[in-house]
Amino acid sequence: MDSPIATATLQATALSALSNVLGQLLTCYNAKIPYNISMTDVLTFALFSFLACPPNYLWQAWLEATFPGYATSLPPREKEKLIEEVVTGSSSGRSPPDSLKSRNAAAVTSASAPDVQKTKRSLKVKNTAIKFTLDQTLGASFNTVIFILGIAVLRGQGWQAGLQQTREGFWPLIFAGQKLWPAVSLISLTLVPVEARTTFGSLVGVGWNVFLTLLSAKGKGKVQ
Repeated sequence: MDSPIATATLQATALSALSNVLGQLLTCYNAKIPYNISMTDVLTFALFSFLACPPNYLWQAWLEATFPGYATSLPPREKEKLIEEVVTGSSSGRSPPDSLKSRNAAAVTSASAPDVQKTKRSLKVKNTAIKFTLDQTLGASFNTVIFILGIAVLRGQGWQAGLQQTREGFWPLIFAGQKLWPAVSLISLTLVPVEARTTFGSLVGVGWNVFLTLLSAKGKGKVQ
């Protein structure tokens, strides 16, 4: 069986490359210059996504195991089962709440007994609020830092230049992200199974990565 984390990583890598190509084309269009694609930039963004996707995937799995959306709490064994199923795609026995398998089973049961299932599958608002807060503080900060620093290092600019760019660009990028990612996170945590959250974010991120490509291209003359 294919590993969900490997599948999500490959999908994120492909979508990142696509968004970078679109960003470069828009940059050429805005500058009214002949269209030209830098494969170095495409590969840089793709490699960054390839490296950054697994820790983000594991972060979502940990959030769901620690603060399950459809249970008050999970015993340690159930937490381990959820993370194992999300990461490897394999499970034994009953699947933990909010796994893809559990949600599919819940949908089938709900069709035949909607009133009973509605009671059993009520969303835990407190846990969802905690996950949302952690994702939009710790998660957002981590992703912003590794993006600015990671892209600089992958471009060969070195750690010192990367750290300087991180200090300068952290808050502007955080504030820019507030226009999009809180809404995406809320939808993801309430409507999207944990296995599919990274892919959902990658799909939404095509437009965001176009923005990042344009922002990165704008700053090239200053930071390279």
